Amino acid sequence: MTTVHNTVHNTLKQIYIKQIPIYIEKEHPFHVGNWVLVDNKNLQIKAGSKCPLTNKWIGPYEVTTAIGSHTYQLEVLHGTQWHNVVYYTLFKPFLRKDKSQDIEEDKDDAYKVESIISSKRNRGVIKYRVI
Repeated sequence: MTTVHNTVHNTLKQIYIKQIPIYIEKEHPFHVGNWVLVDNKNLQIKAGSKCPLTNKWIGPYEVTTAIGSHTYQLEVLHGTQWHNVVYYTLFKPFLRKDKSQDIEEDKDDAYKVESIISSKRNRGVIKYRVI
């Protein structure tokens, strides 16, 4: 009976060793100087926090220091009433959209517009049909 028990024990131990995932800690995409948005689900905000139309993410805030391996201190406004040390899972990277990327002023690609035939508004953007 003990030989069967030892055999089963050794077999299960080998299976367990093969199935143990190698834990590699992922590098957090947040570093000092990055701008992040903070999830407001754990924050107690007075003005309409339970309203479904409030923003889920607040910010952007700049990461000022890394405290430990998973928490970061943010630079918040002077009148803000919440603690500025936040766990990294409540962050989302803030992607700043530059105006220079949207409008490319290339003199060679410019066209002379003779007249506007029609215009159309789609999701707040006005598009023109020109000749």
